Amino acid sequence: MKPELLLVMIIALFVLLLFSAFFAMAEVAFVSLNKLRLRYLLNQKKKNAHIVQRIINRMDGLITTILISNNFVNIAISSIGTAIFIYFLGNNFIAIVSATVLITLLVLILGEITPKIFAVKHAERIALNIAWPMELIIKLLALPVKIFLGISEVILKFFGMEQTKRSPLITEEEIRLMIELGKEEGVLTDTERKMLQKIFEFGDTQVYAVMIPVEKMVAVDINTTPEKLIDLIVEGGHSRIPVYRDNLNNICGLIYARHLLAVWREKQPFIIEDLLRPAYFIDSKKRVSELLREFQKLRVYIAIITGEDKNTVGLVTLEDLLEEIVGEIEGDIS
Repeated sequence: MKPELLLVMIIALFVLLLFSAFFAMAEVAFVSLNKLRLRYLLNQKKKNAHIVQRIINRMDGLITTILISNNFVNIAISSIGTAIFIYFLGNNFIAIVSATVLITLLVLILGEITPKIFAVKHAERIALNIAWPMELIIKLLALPVKIFLGISEVILKFFGMEQTKRSPLITEEEIRLMIELGKEEGVLTDTERKMLQKIFEFGDTQVYAVMIPVEKMVAVDINTTPEKLIDLIVEGGHSRIPVYRDNLNNICGLIYARHLLAVWREKQPFIIEDLLRPAYFIDSKKRVSELLREFQKLRVYIAIITGEDKNTVGLVTLEDLLEEIVGEIEGDIS
C-alpha cells in the first residue's frame, strides 16, 4: 500500500468517526427533545425550529435514515481500520483481532457513548444546529428508507402488530406530571396545583355531581305574592329564582331579581307570571365543560336539571361550575 493511500485511509477513518458521532447525536437529540420546548421555539420563530418539527413528525423516517447511515459508516470504519492494521501488522490473526478490538472501542467511545451523552445534555441546541443537514440526508435516502419501512410494515402486519396512531404532542398524563413536579420544585403553590388538577377533572365531571339537588332548591310557586318573593330574594341573596306551577317537576320559568325590583320600585300592580323568563333545561349527564360553553354562548347563568323521566332533579349555576375550579365562592356572582 502506498503511503499516500494510507494517509487517505487514516483521514477517511476519522471523518467516518465524525459521521458516526453525528448520527449518534442526531438520534438522541431529536428523540429526547422536549415537545413543549419545541412548541415554544416554533412560536418564537426560532431558526430551524420548523425543520426540527418536520423531522420529528416523521420519526420513523428519521430513525430508519440514521440506522441505514450509521450502519454504512460503521461497516466502512471497520473495513478501513482492518486494512490499516493489516498494513502495519500483516495479514494474520493478531492484526484482525487487534483491529476488531481497537475499532470497536473507537466506535463505542467516539462514535456512540460520548456524542450521545453530549446530545442528552444539549438536545435543543444540537437539534437546531443539525436540522438542515439531517433533513438533506433524509431526502437523499428517501427511496431506500421507503423500501425498508415498507418491508418493516409487512413484517409487522404478518405478526399482527398494526401501526398505532402517533401520540399527540403532549398528553394529559405528561401535563399532570409536570404540575406535580412544579409543586415539588416550588414553582407552583399547593393552591395553584390543586386548581390546575381540578381543570382536568372539570372536563370529565357531569353536572349531577355539582348540582344543587331538588330538595335544596330555592324556588317559588307561581301564585306566590310579590311581597313574599321580595322577602325571599332579600333574605337569600339570590339573583335568579325558579318558578314552578303546582310542583317542582313543572318549572315554568325564572324570576330575575333586578326585573322584580325595578317593577316593585315603580309601585305598579303586577303578578309573577308577567316577569317570567324562560328557563334553560339540561340533562343530568351533561358534562360541566359542555355546560360552561353553553352558558357562555347563550349568556345564561342557571340551568334546571332533569332526569330520564323529565322530572326536576336539581339546578346548577355558573357559580357552581366555577367553584369546581377555584373553590368556594362567597355570594352570588351571577
